[in-house]
Amino acid sequence: MAEERELSENVKNALSELGNIGAGNAATSLSVMLASKLTMTPPKVIELPFDALVQQLGGEEANVVAILSEVSGGLSALIMFVMGFDEAKALDEKLLGDQVDWHSEMGLSAVQEIGNIIIGTYVASLETLCGKKLRYGMPEITIDMAGTILSIPCIEFGADSDKIVLIDSDFQVDGHKIDGHIMVFSISDNFHEMLHDLGVE
Repeated sequence: MAEERELSENVKNALSELGNIGAGNAATSLSVMLASKLTMTPPKVIELPFDALVQQLGGEEANVVAILSEVSGGLSALIMFVMGFDEAKALDEKLLGDQVDWHSEMGLSAVQEIGNIIIGTYVASLETLCGKKLRYGMPEITIDMAGTILSIPCIEFGADSDKIVLIDSDFQVDGHKIDGHIMVFSISDNFHEMLHDLGVE
């Protein structure tokens, strides 16, 4: 596994603020949607090489569910929310009960909507902190191995950078722990411009 590269304290603080606001807003929205008490832990912000990121998700062959969306406007980026099959199933059961297979069209639609809420709250938080109007496309859901899913941003952004910023946060639904990963992929010029807008020199 490649070694993590530490971000500067100022950068981590700025991205942690983004993560805290996004996580808080997502927890509020999802608590209403799931009719359950949902809490999220303070996010851990790290920068990782792409190959190390795959290990964070359980390895190249780990089965995961990803909800991803392109961000445009003041920032050109790809934002992705990733979780394992067990997490997707647990959230689906909270929302639809255990009579609906989470692999079904209805089950996947529910998982996609949960990802849509999480991505939307993070983009809204980024808008607030950066003071820029951002747009994001309708999130798409993908089920595949972690290595295959991460090949999408690798192809799009890998020529510019071999690193990715990971905002890692756990949340609990009625005491049940859910591991979720928010990932932001962007070219370096856009990323540094975003940091500047966040007040990081």
